[in-house]
Amino acid sequence: MIAIFLAPFYILVNLYLVRWVLRWTGACHRVFGTKTFRAVFIVLYALVASAPLTGFLIRSPYALRKTLLQIGNYWFGWMLYLILAVLVVELALFVIRRARGKDFEQMQQVRRAQGGVALALVCTVSLYGMVHASQLYVTDYDVTLSGQGEDMTVALLADLHLGYSTDPAYIERAVDAVNAMQPDLVVVAGDIFDNEYEAIPQPDRISDALASIRSTYGTYACWGNHDVSEPILAGFTWDDADADKDDPRMREFLEKSGINLLDDRVVTLPNGVQLAGRRDASRSKKLGEGRLDAAQLLGGCDLDAPVFVIDHQPGDNDALAQAGADLVLSGHTHDGQLFPGNLFMALIWDNPCGCEQVGQMYSVVTSGLGVWGPDMRVGTRSEVVCIAVHFG
Repeated sequence: MIAIFLAPFYILVNLYLVRWVLRWTGACHRVFGTKTFRAVFIVLYALVASAPLTGFLIRSPYALRKTLLQIGNYWFGWMLYLILAVLVVELALFVIRRARGKDFEQMQQVRRAQGGVALALVCTVSLYGMVHASQLYVTDYDVTLSGQGEDMTVALLADLHLGYSTDPAYIERAVDAVNAMQPDLVVVAGDIFDNEYEAIPQPDRISDALASIRSTYGTYACWGNHDVSEPILAGFTWDDADADKDDPRMREFLEKSGINLLDDRVVTLPNGVQLAGRRDASRSKKLGEGRLDAAQLLGGCDLDAPVFVIDHQPGDNDALAQAGADLVLSGHTHDGQLFPGNLFMALIWDNPCGCEQVGQMYSVVTSGLGVWGPDMRVGTRSEVVCIAVHFG
């Protein structure tokens, strides 16, 4: 429903962007000021800007729906940087006009120059973000936990967002990176799916890739807020009270992939590590489920032995530390995914991304393997995390 309330703002912003681009092109050459050019530009712009809505409404054929949704996802990223560029140019023009009193002809020359630089930067940054999103990185952390235990290597993945933006070959590369770590334990910290199981390209191929992960103690996961079946409009889920949000195919996919789901449950690994997987707060609310608080979840654990927790959203670290957790593994934030979003994540999350200590507990948050919304990354990176765990 949020998308409906934001729709008027979205329309007004796009009307302003159309007007700004036409003013800039008109200042560049008289051909761009003709009615024919303006009409063609407005039609093409409208088709791209409306792609999120048309992709939401058109259910078949699948290829058309996928194309529209992918165009819409890319457009949100491009629009973000177009808005930022326009704001910078307009601010600069305002300052120049007030400071130097340029006449109309001089301001047209300034507009041409600054507008050209701004649009060139928009294209450069956006194209870089599209390419950079598919670049896979391995991030290494070392943590030393109190108490006794065997040193181990933990591979952390999160936010695969399997859907329209997923390339099966990319998942296979990620699996190769995980296997190269020779991990003792592999953890998938939620948002495995992107709200629509049908959107997964070649699900058998992806499942086979995930099933080929090799580790000493296996692969474990918890749910994330997007691991439900809901239609998405402009990146926001559309709440349908009659829909079966708990799609059984998602659980079957995990089973086929050799991934053990921990849904408010604790297991003890052969090396004595107690591994807990939390229900996601947002997902539980959508499904009308309850979820255990930190103390209830870990109440039966032996706190003299290591306690690891998989919790998709890193919003309960203090409570988990007080309940006796030694290591909490999370995702969800994407580290903001697109600049300048990464600059504001610390205002929302205690640990927006990286490795931080909370009392005697460590919190490790990954920026994620996949993307949400725009298939772009600027100022952040797609990663799998390798954690060397020591005890002492």
